[in-house]
Amino acid sequence: MSKPHRIAAAGLTFKDDAVLLVRYRESTGETYLVGPGGALEDEENVVQAIIRETKEETGLTVQPKMVVAIEDLICSCFKMSKVWMTCEVAYGHISNTEEAKKEGIIEVGWFTREQLAGEVVFPPTLMQHDWAQIQADGWTVECLPSQKTRF
Repeated sequence: MSKPHRIAAAGLTFKDDAVLLVRYRESTGETYLVGPGGALEDEENVVQAIIRETKEETGLTVQPKMVVAIEDLICSCFKMSKVWMTCEVAYGHISNTEEAKKEGIIEVGWFTREQLAGEVVFPPTLMQHDWAQIQADGWTVECLPSQKTRF
């Protein structure tokens, strides 16, 4: 039986030697970090969704720049294709927003590669490549392997 399909988008925003991530806590107590993002609303394109989701989850306004990865996720209730883009900060400061709390986000922050050691981080691209390469003009879009999610 075919599952409903969902399109999502998320941003990878870098500042100095850090990346903007949000932390979720699972029902098991385990946590994971991920770039801000979520499902597209009916009237949105990928860029608009990244801008909206990043603002809702972090308080920061970003400008998406370049597609870096496409992720195929098999979730419990749907199949999701997620487009990952690098972003630049347009304006604002990060904060723990009310919208983030409603979504179950327990932390918003700038994380260095060293701080991510031992953490579960999505997308995998973040931990597999040099961050300067991910942001470079010559970057080739990665089509990440399909994976099952815990949600």
